[in-house]
Amino acid sequence: MNQSIQNGLNDLFDQIIPISRDFNKKTYADSFKNAYEKYKPLFTEIAQECENSEDRQEEIEEIAAVLPDRMREVLDQESSKRKKENVLMKYNLGMVTYVIPMFRYGRMDACEEIVDCMIERWNDHDLELKISKSEFEQIQGGFKSRLCYITTAVCASLGKPDDCYELNLMRRYRDEYLVNQKGGEEIVAEYYDIAPTIVNRINRMENSEDVYADIWSRYLHPCVSMIESDNLEACRKIYTDMVYSLRRKYLFS
Repeated sequence: MNQSIQNGLNDLFDQIIPISRDFNKKTYADSFKNAYEKYKPLFTEIAQECENSEDRQEEIEEIAAVLPDRMREVLDQESSKRKKENVLMKYNLGMVTYVIPMFRYGRMDACEEIVDCMIERWNDHDLELKISKSEFEQIQGGFKSRLCYITTAVCASLGKPDDCYELNLMRRYRDEYLVNQKGGEEIVAEYYDIAPTIVNRINRMENSEDVYADIWSRYLHPCVSMIESDNLEACRKIYTDMVYSLRRKYLFS
């Protein structure tokens, strides 16, 4: 790996959190494409370096190790598991919304192989927070298909997978009941307009896990219990309160 690539990857790591601050419905597409254009020469150079290397696999593994090794240095500076997870959550957001999709956006074989190796190395820790492959089109489509951003973030903070029972229950409630009620479609639309920004702001807080735990106990867990008992209208009130409360607290504070 030449020094130019090393420097470029170090710069990319330093920008993981700053660029992820633009992760919201209105700005994501433009901010992603601007970031990709900035780093496109780096990805092109990486692909060429791998193809011209005498040992292609060794080159891929060396390049793939740069960002995870930097992340490990950051985590080693934290004194407790809880602090490590708070920091890792913030970097994970930038990795899955910008870095990994940018590596894959040019459809270059070497960059795709680097992503596989990089994710494996990034996840090589004893913390519960893991990342997986993602792509720009998938994420951008998520704004249109209405992913459960806040619920997903809360469940992740509790160690629950993105296909957990609670998430699936809330998705069905949203799609089968809430959007069909008077004013329901509007509240859901507002939720998906503001949710990515709210998640981004919470992830940047030192006590993000405490915030997510409070959202779980105050809103989501009661909602799940009410859906299970078929008290759907009561859940709607809590869901609506959650949207407006989080909007006031994290968008206008």
